[in-house]
Amino acid sequence: MGTVDVMIAAASADVGYKEGSNNKTKHGAWYGLDYNPWCDMAISYWANKSGNAGVVGKFAYCPSHVNWFKARGQWVSKNSAARRGDIVFYTWDGGAVADHVGIVTADSPAGHDIKTIEGNTSAGTSGSQGNGDGCYRRTRTRSQVLGFGRPAYTKPATPKYAPFPGAAYFKGSPRSALITAMGKRLVAEGCSAYSSGPGPQWTAADRKSYAAWQRKRGFSGADADGWPGKTTWDALKVPAV
Repeated sequence: MGTVDVMIAAASADVGYKEGSNNKTKHGAWYGLDYNPWCDMAISYWANKSGNAGVVGKFAYCPSHVNWFKARGQWVSKNSAARRGDIVFYTWDGGAVADHVGIVTADSPAGHDIKTIEGNTSAGTSGSQGNGDGCYRRTRTRSQVLGFGRPAYTKPATPKYAPFPGAAYFKGSPRSALITAMGKRLVAEGCSAYSSGPGPQWTAADRKSYAAWQRKRGFSGADADGWPGKTTWDALKVPAV
């Protein structure tokens, strides 16, 4: 299964996509129902592309999709806090039947407007909201929301960082993959004093680079002497090796 990040990335890749005549879309062709309203087929298409089909579902009809989330205990009321990745269903007339669907792209406190990506809508309020001409980013009020489906996305792996090895470690002129990893992070932070490398051997260039990192973190004088300390090391987020 995929994460919420890859689901939203799949949706984002389609922002600006325009349908052909009579609802002709790649989403409908993929689903097998081309030339039909395609808002929920777009959600299904993005789920399939991102490895999330099992947790988002495959639907072309919004009311059936709503019932699927409800049956799984994953239905959230319209005025609850919305989460990034929620599948939002709309009712234009305030009734109990879903008319349209999109994906929430940012967390939203209870009752607040939501930011979305939606297929088969219009770029603004002047066109059809539930059978428009393309895929767009939208901001919607809660008055239009029926509720949210909340997929059980795979949680992204927690990054593993190298623990601080102690100040004495660096003064012993170490040679290890940890020094290379540290140097690469210093380069990524714009604190490079390397003429080549970085490499596995601790050198004066490593110390100068680390001193630049300490200054970037607001330290000065003896606190920016290039010898790593725990506070700046933890902030550097050196990958575990």
